[in-house]
Amino acid sequence: MNINETPQQAAFRAEVRHWIETSVPGRLKGLRQGIVQGPGLGRDALEPMEAALAEKGWQAPHWPEEHGGAGFDIPQLVIFHEECAKAGLPDRHTTGLDMLGPILIAYGTDAQRKRFLGPILNSEMTWAQGYSEPDAGSDLASLQLRAEVTGEGFVLNGQKIWTSKAHTADWIFLLARTNPKPERKQEGISFLLTDLKTPGIEVRPIVTMDGFTHFCETFFNDVKVPRENLVGELHQGWSVAKALLGHERFTHPTANPLLIRKALDNLKSRARVTPEGNGVVWDNSGLRRRVAALEIDIESMLHTRYRALTRIEKGGAPGPETQLFKLFGAELMQRIVELQQEVEGPEGIVWDHTGQGDGHGETARHATNIRAASLRGGTTEVQRNVIAKRVLGLPG
Repeated sequence: MNINETPQQAAFRAEVRHWIETSVPGRLKGLRQGIVQGPGLGRDALEPMEAALAEKGWQAPHWPEEHGGAGFDIPQLVIFHEECAKAGLPDRHTTGLDMLGPILIAYGTDAQRKRFLGPILNSEMTWAQGYSEPDAGSDLASLQLRAEVTGEGFVLNGQKIWTSKAHTADWIFLLARTNPKPERKQEGISFLLTDLKTPGIEVRPIVTMDGFTHFCETFFNDVKVPRENLVGELHQGWSVAKALLGHERFTHPTANPLLIRKALDNLKSRARVTPEGNGVVWDNSGLRRRVAALEIDIESMLHTRYRALTRIEKGGAPGPETQLFKLFGAELMQRIVELQQEVEGPEGIVWDHTGQGDGHGETARHATNIRAASLRGGTTEVQRNVIAKRVLGLPG
């Protein structure tokens, strides 16, 4: 991807900015100051932005036009997300859009695409991801949720954990073991779609350290799943899962250097108004050097991401290098939040303070949440091992 925009790309950027300025309500701008702030907005609060996206035809910018998407090319997609990040637009409920939608387009049947893509596109059906289990987190292939194969479909028994927003989702896509005795643990796994209202499913929300509910425990007791809800081939769900994880690690918030830059900008704004001695914190040259180092890392990440996007633009798919973004971005964001707490001093550890807006008073909550960024979606240790083997070609 050429970082020097063509006239067409510059015109598209102006179009996105104009859309944000004229079509997105002011109350939805400037809300996102970093990677995650609180539990996010509900469907009702997001409806005006969803309506504006629908009117423009941009609900799924990365989907092909034949499936109802905007059909953006890679430069357009990057520009769109950059401008949304700069405007501080809030998180949408995009698990279905960003993760499941591309999988159904690539692996689903015509009937599955007809049934699910429309409701996902129109925000009528929200999704949770059912991958991790108590004994299968980073080592996901060790999962033990059992899916007994029957004449009509499958019967699920077992548990998932850290299922993001399962308490508010309508459906869940999950991995289950359909062959209990495979030769390799990556075999005998299938990818299933399950209505969370199905009898036998119990969702227990988990309150995390920041005081919010981001995740849940999800239990399955003789849950019946129809055969037509199998995505891809029976016992071949691991291939589908790897493809989905490639999308997740590329679209994950900690993989987006523009959102990370937003957090650093927030830090700098606080440093310029926080008193210290006879001036403000920003007068400290040592602090400015540390901020400059973070700026350099963000720019390095941004241009590395552009190189990966160039490969995709030329017809490739998200590869193992996408794990670099999640790994580096998570650690980078943690460094920024730690420095933010130093900047704010005592204010940086106050749990309940001012309301939503500039992020003031939310730093302590944010700090507890961001510690998990190097654990969820694959721990730092596992990420480094995969990068060493699949990116650098080192012996396993």
